[in-house]
Amino acid sequence: MFKKYTTLFISACSVFYLSCGLTAFADITSSTVTGEIISGDFSIVTPNDLDFSAHLTGQKQQLSLKPIQTKITDYRGRDEGWQVTVKSSNFDNYAQNYQLLINGQSVSKSENIVYKNNKQILFKEISLPVKVEISDKAKAGSYGASLEWNLQPNIKNSIKE
Repeated sequence: MFKKYTTLFISACSVFYLSCGLTAFADITSSTVTGEIISGDFSIVTPNDLDFSAHLTGQKQQLSLKPIQTKITDYRGRDEGWQVTVKSSNFDNYAQNYQLLINGQSVSKSENIVYKNNKQILFKEISLPVKVEISDKAKAGSYGASLEWNLQPNIKNSIKE
């Protein structure tokens, strides 16, 4: 009888340990996996060059040129979006003869936003329409607009001091 109760007791203890998830003679430890994910490329491909010619008529003229095209790569891993700005460092050299409009924005010696993207897109090809407005007082000659393109992140968070 003693043997029967001993076997029953051992069986009950075994069932209890197994049902509680306890493993006999187990040692529990833990570890951590840490890492750093680093921002990738944030770049713009140099936009294409354009040229035009126009005959003076004594009147204002507007010409539509081929679009300026470029590609944006954004592997920063942030959902901030970005914007493309343009300015012309030699604006004063040609401004009396013609004005450039890129994506509806007038180009000057100050930066103007010509394209804005509010969400992160890993790769984007953009095509910007270009118009040239020739002044009725334009002088004959060759003029070139030097354009400086800038890719900037959109900043959503403001800094409080």
